[in-house]
Amino acid sequence: MHHILCGLAANPALPSELVDRLIAVADDDIAWELACRADLNRTQAVALAERVEGSAVVLVLLLVAQRRDLPSGIRDRLAADPDAKVVKALAPHPGLTEARLRAMVDRHGVRVLAKVATNPDASPALLEDLVRRRPTARKVFREVARHRGATDSSLLVCLTDHQARPMAAGHPALPPPAIVELLADTDRQVAETAAANPSLPLAVLSDLVRGQ
Repeated sequence: MHHILCGLAANPALPSELVDRLIAVADDDIAWELACRADLNRTQAVALAERVEGSAVVLVLLLVAQRRDLPSGIRDRLAADPDAKVVKALAPHPGLTEARLRAMVDRHGVRVLAKVATNPDASPALLEDLVRRRPTARKVFREVARHRGATDSSLLVCLTDHQARPMAAGHPALPPPAIVELLADTDRQVAETAAANPSLPLAVLSDLVRGQ
């Protein structure tokens, strides 16, 4: 009967009320099939996370952690999960406090840095710390360079990374002198992005247009 329940858990035609019943009796195998359902709603995802918490099946928690509509209690419990993969999946979730984001970084280090940098609530101070942290993950610079909360000093660090440089060149928080300097960059993409930066001084913009 167990294998039949696993099959039912994966059946896309299973009505929502029967999904609820399977969640209530789910073991690790059934929980995994349920977690993979595209139609799993928020209430069901929360119930499933509570059902498998402490289970050896990290993949179930991983799939739940990828949701962005979790209640604060479930979200915060997953933020403290000992498995870096779960924390990495959860890191972009809105509503995480700076203290929790910093705790993730302190506990899991380079494995979660880039995902923490994508969190919409990451503070400017945290973003600065992320780009200066060693060891680092190169993707951190790209994520910070596109973050709306990035500061001028963190963006200047991002300019030192080849892949993050074009993104940082277009960020409105980049200091105007740096934007002007990037207009002469040997990388055409960087120069073009700098020219499109809304923080490019009007006087420079006018000179460039009139000089053509």
